[in-house]
Amino acid sequence: MVVSTRVVIIGGGFAGAATAYWLVRAGVRDVVIAEREEVCGLHASGRNAALGRQLTEHECVSRLAIRGCTLLRTPPPDVADQPLVSDSGSVLLSGRAETLQRLGAQAAALGLPYAPLAPDAILARWPPLEGMPMVGGVCFPTDGLIDIHALLTGLLAGARRGGAHVETCCEVSGFAPRRGGVVIETSAGAIEARCAVVAAGAWAGAVGALAGADMAFDRLRRHLHLTGPLHEVARDAPFVWYLDDEFYARPAGGGALLVSACDETNVAPGQDGASATAVLGLADKVARVAPRFLEYRITRTWACLRTFTRHGRVPLIGWDRGIPWLFWVAGLGGHGATCSLAVGRDAAAAIVPRLR
Repeated sequence: MVVSTRVVIIGGGFAGAATAYWLVRAGVRDVVIAEREEVCGLHASGRNAALGRQLTEHECVSRLAIRGCTLLRTPPPDVADQPLVSDSGSVLLSGRAETLQRLGAQAAALGLPYAPLAPDAILARWPPLEGMPMVGGVCFPTDGLIDIHALLTGLLAGARRGGAHVETCCEVSGFAPRRGGVVIETSAGAIEARCAVVAAGAWAGAVGALAGADMAFDRLRRHLHLTGPLHEVARDAPFVWYLDDEFYARPAGGGALLVSACDETNVAPGQDGASATAVLGLADKVARVAPRFLEYRITRTWACLRTFTRHGRVPLIGWDRGIPWLFWVAGLGGHGATCSLAVGRDAAAAIVPRLR
């Protein structure tokens, strides 16, 4: 066990792994990732729908996602030797013409490629959307599906090659500030560091509270469902997202689909087990927005937690205002995979000057 280092990153998901990777790239080689589980990425980083969506509800998140997706298409060679996001694209759907016009205007302002699509063109690739109350959609050709496992594996491998140490089964239990840094108490022993990075996903608020920080987060549980195969949608079809009464679907291989009713329930950290009523909630949603999906049999249901800051629901990437050795990479709100390479680079750029 490493007992003295410059940076301890608490959490080995996308946020923590990307921050570690960019730190070692910047020459900070004595980095420890403290991961409470037996493997990294066990929770949100390994359970999400892998959608690389760049146009979001917040401009600042969209800008991060665009930068992140650019890096996913051409990743650093020590992370992956091929693109980590597909070129299948996405289509955002609505029954309101003004919504589609707004999407186009936002994309244009961000320099994000887009194209309007009529309902017939959408149904040609997505027959199960028949009956959806839509007037059309906007296609984003540079969106796609992310290889989330290759991404996390590549980030961790790149960080390790640069000198970072990944300690699993290492749960943080307390912090003891000392001159020039902090001692972090963990289940694997004490670690002395100059900087502690909170990248703990749903546990970010609890970890921060141990350090004396007052930062609240919402942890919203969302269910995902895998359907049986009907072979109606090609594997390379874009993922689709209906915005008016939120619902999304994407090809999942073998003729199956991955779908979500975009449900949100604020829960405690760790409560990411599937609800017994989740399938009923999905059925209620698709009956309203995509009735053809009622023909699909659900073969598997699971859930993950998306963590949001309570101040504007935008990511928190920066130094704590009251604790000089505490840095936050938290509240990515379900955009962790898409934004990870950009978020980690920004975090490292902010941390390195304080270490000199």
